[in-house]
Amino acid sequence: RPPPPPPPPPPSPRLRPPQIETAPFAFVLNESRAWVEQHVPYFHSSDEDLNTAYWYRWRVFHLHLARAPKSQRTPGCDPKGCHVITEFLKKVPWSGPANTIVCPAGHHFAEARWVKDGRYAGDYARFWLRGAGWRKQYTFWPAHSVWRHSLLVDARPGAAGSLAHELLPALEANYRDWVRTHYHTGARCMFQSCHADGQENSATLDGCRPTINAVMFAEATAIAAAAAAAGNATLSAHFEEEAARWRGVVLERLWSEDLSFFTTLAQPPPKSLHDEIKWYRRKDSPTKGNSQSVQTYFGCLACPRGRACPPERGWPVGKLVPVRELSALTAPWYFGAVPAAPAGRSRKFATAWAQLHDAKGFASPWGPRTTERRSQCYNFSNAAQCNWNGPVWPFEVSKAATALAELLQTHPPQPHAGIAAWEALMLTYARAHTRARAEGRAPPHVDEDLHPDDGYWITRRKLHGVRPWAGAGGLGASHGRDWLAKRGDHYFHSSFTDLVLGGVAGLRAGAEFVEVRPLTTLRHWAVTGARVKGFALDVVWDADGSRYGLGAGLHVWADHAHLLSTPPVTVDAGTPSGGVRGRAADMRAVPARVRVGRRASGGGATGQRAVVCSAAMPPEEAPSGGGRW
Repeated sequence: RPPPPPPPPPPSPRLRPPQIETAPFAFVLNESRAWVEQHVPYFHSSDEDLNTAYWYRWRVFHLHLARAPKSQRTPGCDPKGCHVITEFLKKVPWSGPANTIVCPAGHHFAEARWVKDGRYAGDYARFWLRGAGWRKQYTFWPAHSVWRHSLLVDARPGAAGSLAHELLPALEANYRDWVRTHYHTGARCMFQSCHADGQENSATLDGCRPTINAVMFAEATAIAAAAAAAGNATLSAHFEEEAARWRGVVLERLWSEDLSFFTTLAQPPPKSLHDEIKWYRRKDSPTKGNSQSVQTYFGCLACPRGRACPPERGWPVGKLVPVRELSALTAPWYFGAVPAAPAGRSRKFATAWAQLHDAKGFASPWGPRTTERRSQCYNFSNAAQCNWNGPVWPFEVSKAATALAELLQTHPPQPHAGIAAWEALMLTYARAHTRARAEGRAPPHVDEDLHPDDGYWITRRKLHGVRPWAGAGGLGASHGRDWLAKRGDHYFHSSFTDLVLGGVAGLRAGAEFVEVRPLTTLRHWAVTGARVKGFALDVVWDADGSRYGLGAGLHVWADHAHLLSTPPVTVDAGTPSGGVRGRAADMRAVPARVRVGRRASGGGATGQRAVVCSAAMPPEEAPSGGGRW
């Protein structure tokens, strides 16, 4: 066991964070450069693919900013119309007002919480919860998103004046509405179709999916926390009970001992959902008969008859589907449904992460596959444009990286995953932006789904009628080419900058502090100008002190005042293709854990709250809630 790090030296007024320049990325930022320079944290690292992808993804964010119609007046929004974020730059027929689609909204919120101007995240939340957004078209997690936003930006999360406090009634109403329509009373769990999960032709098809049930745990947990912050103990206690119910569903009903994995419990749609769809088709419904505002597809889309997998008549009702899918790995940890304690139970469920690096599981050169390679259902034949039966989808890759970060940052040390495994996943994801092939687009670029072995964007190639899909086309195809061939340009269906700031730099917000707990062995990186809990945070890591000239270790500033410098610590980072095995070759120099928050100074009710910083033991020795501080 390595010795604890030496005490950090006192703060130095002479140390200044480095000046990060955007000029090298002008070709990436293009028309978005001025907006990006004003609104987002700056980032630099020793990995050029990561740097390029980071700045490119802020351009993607800026390109997708739009306004809801001014006529749709929404309380709390800008009078010119709510700021909203789109999935497609080109108008698509299945989108709602202002070309919005709720499917990637959780990813949009994850990115938006880092934008210094809170109007973008605030308006976007109000649009979905108070405005005309079609919030039940796809699985959606607004309470989880709003609470994470409040944890990061508010000195007192959920207090009066915060977005979480303002939207608490709407978040509770949205939760109850989902239970009303999607709760399967016979199976005692939440139903969702694979299409409404945003995962067309997922191999496990429809039923009580780990995704929606883990989402409900996160929604209930967030509402309970927001209610407690608002002083409503009764409401908070009720939603704590709700959270316990959904955690029980995920852990006890959807875990397969045979697979050592979470999976779908096959079920038909509940009557309440059929009734909802019928109501939306009525002329007196909010959408005046437009049932596109809810998903109406069930089962396998455009699939041939006589297929073996998935079965033509669907999976046996009431049985766990014997197929591992990436979404069933990501959701339970992304939404925190798997508890960190006791440690033995945490490690039992975390054995599922071995599939991430298994060549017969999800591993591929371009990122994790959406269906395990060994399954008969892998890449099953159908005529649909989009499929979640094997391709690499950034939507799910970003959830996988967030979920693995949750496991490594808040759970006890794991034998199946370490820092090196997270870093390998993240760098592969970055290279998908900078090195994958897209018809009509030079990198960097992000599109819909990526070929796991050959590194080209599959749906884009289909829409362009390029081999091996010449003549395939799709919706509205003419001569093998779709009129929406460019719909995937700069596609915003995933998160990335949130992973850089929350994983590479490891900025993780708690109720009273921001923890710096990086998940990388990169030689150097820097984040400047991050707006957290009411102050500006700069964090710089330099393994040997040669890059930034500040000395070896981690350096922290708040509101431009140097708070702390602490030397590197040595940990077992594990291997890029697996877990931690205790090998000397896997020991790496990484930053010590650090917490930054406000502490009262000056005494009395009018005393000031100064920003303070403290270092802890090496990051592998305790979960986020413990350790010697």
